[in-house]
Amino acid sequence: MADDPKKKGRDRGLVSEQEHEVAYIMRTAKVTRQKALKAIREASPSREKVMEHLGKK
Repeated sequence: MADDPKKKGRDRGLVSEQEHEVAYIMRTAKVTRQKALKAIREASPSREKVMEHLGKK
């Protein structure tokens, strides 16, 4: 993951357990922090797969 969340590059489609990325998943999927973290761990680092895992796509 990029050190600067403002940078956009190859890892734009990936998500990690960094606080700003967990907050983004929580906001867009309207889920709790625990559900967001669980989805990130279970689905994969792919942002698309995490949202699918949460049933939001």
